[in-house]
Amino acid sequence: MKLIRYIVFLCFLFLSLQSFSSVRKKILVLHSYHQGLRWTDNVNSGIKTVLDSLGNQFELDYEYLDTKRNPSLEYLNKITELYDLKLLKEKYDVIIVSDNNALSFVKDHREKYFQNTPIIFCGINHFADEMIAGMKNITGIAEAIDLESTVNLVLSTRPGTKHLLVINDDKTTTAKLNKLLMGDLEAKYKARLDFIYYENESLNELVNKVEQVQGDTSILLLTFNKDKDGKFVSFQDNLDLIVPRSKVPVYIAWAFFISDGVLGGKVVSGKLHGQMAAQMVLKVLAGTPVDSIPIYRKPLDEYVANYNELKRFGINEAVLPAETHIVNKPQSFYSDNKEWIQIVFGILLIATAIILVLAQAIVRRVRAEKALLREQGRLKISVMHERLMAKIGRLLNAAEDFKNVLDDVLKLMTDEMNVARVSLYSFNDSSDAAVKIKSRFLTKGDVIKDVDRFHFSEIEHAINRVKMNLSVVSTDLSNLNEKEQAYYRKRNIKAVVLLPVVVGNEVLGLMGFSQNEVHKWTRDEIGVFFSTVNMIANAWERNSLMNARLEAEQKNVEAMRMLEESSLLASIGVLSAGITHEINQPLNAIKISADSILYWQKRNPGELPEMFVRKINTISEETSRIDAIIKHMRTFYDKPNVVKDEFVDMVEGVRRSLSLVKRQVCDHSIKLVDELPQRSVLITANYVQFEQIVVNLIVNAIQSLDQVQKEDKKIRLVVYQDAKHGVLEIHDNGTGIDHSIREKIYDPLFTTKGSTEGSGLGMAIVKLFIDRFQAEISDYNNDEGGASFILRFKLKD
Repeated sequence: MKLIRYIVFLCFLFLSLQSFSSVRKKILVLHSYHQGLRWTDNVNSGIKTVLDSLGNQFELDYEYLDTKRNPSLEYLNKITELYDLKLLKEKYDVIIVSDNNALSFVKDHREKYFQNTPIIFCGINHFADEMIAGMKNITGIAEAIDLESTVNLVLSTRPGTKHLLVINDDKTTTAKLNKLLMGDLEAKYKARLDFIYYENESLNELVNKVEQVQGDTSILLLTFNKDKDGKFVSFQDNLDLIVPRSKVPVYIAWAFFISDGVLGGKVVSGKLHGQMAAQMVLKVLAGTPVDSIPIYRKPLDEYVANYNELKRFGINEAVLPAETHIVNKPQSFYSDNKEWIQIVFGILLIATAIILVLAQAIVRRVRAEKALLREQGRLKISVMHERLMAKIGRLLNAAEDFKNVLDDVLKLMTDEMNVARVSLYSFNDSSDAAVKIKSRFLTKGDVIKDVDRFHFSEIEHAINRVKMNLSVVSTDLSNLNEKEQAYYRKRNIKAVVLLPVVVGNEVLGLMGFSQNEVHKWTRDEIGVFFSTVNMIANAWERNSLMNARLEAEQKNVEAMRMLEESSLLASIGVLSAGITHEINQPLNAIKISADSILYWQKRNPGELPEMFVRKINTISEETSRIDAIIKHMRTFYDKPNVVKDEFVDMVEGVRRSLSLVKRQVCDHSIKLVDELPQRSVLITANYVQFEQIVVNLIVNAIQSLDQVQKEDKKIRLVVYQDAKHGVLEIHDNGTGIDHSIREKIYDPLFTTKGSTEGSGLGMAIVKLFIDRFQAEISDYNNDEGGASFILRFKLKD
């Protein structure tokens, strides 16, 4: 019955909301402070909690006056000029105003921006009706803080407290209002407490003073957001720098200060203010007149205490108010899950009884099934022989490239044969190793693994037998020596067959078959193995002859390609020299014009706006940079050996390179992470060429990331110094480098992109500059699937 009533209520609520949600309502949230301030963010969280629960019915715009950090009249005038552009064109259904300065701004400018718009305010310190005198269509929540209850909590938890140290600046509006409240409390508690104020210190001075506090003193942390030098101090700075230095309990009055190192207090919650403001908004949008909604004047607060701090100072929980919320208090698993534990325990008892009854029947069934499977296995091998040989024969005879079809052959054998693992290796003339280019092995249920080099020194005796055209068959490894047994047991192999692969009259490799259990190999199984090895040997021989011919033809084609590329590069050099010459004249005109304006400004200071001067200065600097690149291009194509090396600061070079590509990275929705050291890393290089290297690698990473679909695209740059080198690492999580093209990526004009997307010169230029600096570059595919490049440059002598 309760469920039916609940469903009916939800349907009614949904239909009611639909009456005014056919068009999304626009709501402006105007904050006195800045985004990132914990109080401000908590208010936003409370608003979104209420409005998001009703679906996508509301469009929220956020504006931040940032008056805590910028209280000057000049700043407010600039904000007003900005809002003349933004707000005069906007029409909002409701406005939520957070904190005193935003309310004052709305009161001063309502006729201009929000003449008939309903206003809901929250977080207003020391609210009085005079603050909204003459204003209509307005209501909200006053921010009432109960400092007296917090002081009482200090005295109940630390009865020996004689001095109350109040940390509160004397510059911000909120702090000044706090001081007024504290003045009332001083008179009331004059006989019991000595009130001390830290309000006009620098942050370092305040930290040092707090560190000296001890004995019969407690600390009340209010709002210290401006030090004596006018420097802004965030709430997080209070928690990170001031609180950890305290040797006495720290009490608070706002929920955003709840953290390790803070004992507690009766705290006001910004989230609760945001939630109540949002609920008033819903009433207004549903048709309730704003003026009929009474202003909420009671404190939205609760007692909060930190369990760890209570233990640290030996405070008994019994002295706390009954409704106190204790954070970080450990809970027993049983008390949290008592009902579930009892249910699970009962189910386990029933299940145990059922399992005991069925166990005997299952055991008998398993024995019968094993006997049946053994017989079925023997029959299956006999039938499989001819069918498997036919399939393998078709694969080997139809394939043009022997190496590419081996994966299919190994997969077919593990799928249709009773083996846990199949491997194929090739030998060289080494006495202690078997080496195969693209050696491979496949474990049943896994993927084929290619390995560049295999070492078999532990099973040298068995390998030598295979090289002598002898087979090795072991059902339980007992006929192998101790080193060979240890080698196979380490790989969970308990039965093995090794057969030679004979091409012509020479043993070129071996094929191995293994089991993870002791296994008696049957005559039929060995016959299938021998037939398979002979078919692979024949295909191997055919492929070797074909590859020899193809290799000769490929060398001839490669020689012609290199000739064409050399000719094309020479043409590019001639064209580039002409282009740079044509660009240089207008570039000089731009440079002279920009410098003339700057010189005029220097002679006539204050005549031009500062922003205009900065833009002209940027034009001059970037023109100089283009000129340096043009000179470098001339040197690069005309006299490549004349480019002057210098000592380059890798950290500065990377920063300058990032300034060129940051916008492009952002436009492609890529996160750029730079891990740069604080000190310089000086290397032997050239600034322009070093920056070209960095830019080319980042552009390649961007193009690679454009080919993948993922939300966490990123490029990471790391700079550090070892004993001999300055090292630059560039990592991305894009497509990585395909194994088939790895040897070609530094070739001139080689590209995997279309003709309109890449010239194929980027990586060739990188390699050219790396060689010129006698540096090193290496690449690999990282664990995230993308490509990683490691560049090592010689350190300055």
